[in-house]
Amino acid sequence: MVLPFEPWRAIAPRFPVRVPAVTESAGTPGDPAVGEVENLSRSGMLLRLAKTLAPGTALRVTLSLCRRAPLVMTGTVVWVRPRSRFPGWALGIRFGEELPGDLVVEIADEEHPPWAARSTNGGRH
Repeated sequence: MVLPFEPWRAIAPRFPVRVPAVTESAGTPGDPAVGEVENLSRSGMLLRLAKTLAPGTALRVTLSLCRRAPLVMTGTVVWVRPRSRFPGWALGIRFGEELPGDLVVEIADEEHPPWAARSTNGGRH
């Protein structure tokens, strides 16, 4: 089996996180969708949402971080898949601009530290 090469996926390592996120279609105000980021890299994220969005949809995503001000990014839906591990959809989001690598690592350490159990309320303020 030969899989298509997706160079944007091969560039940056992904870090597991659990970060609440709010998405809005870029340029088209509407009902924001609330979801959770499952992994994060310099070039994109895996976003879980209850509703699906079409590949090619431009988004503004706001991450609610534990120890930082909310982080607002723009991106594009690259792929969408149903997920059996949880209800809803998994969306691959490619950022409009890459995040600094140091920032991604710091967010991953703060949002999913391997040395501490995550509280039931998500550790949010």
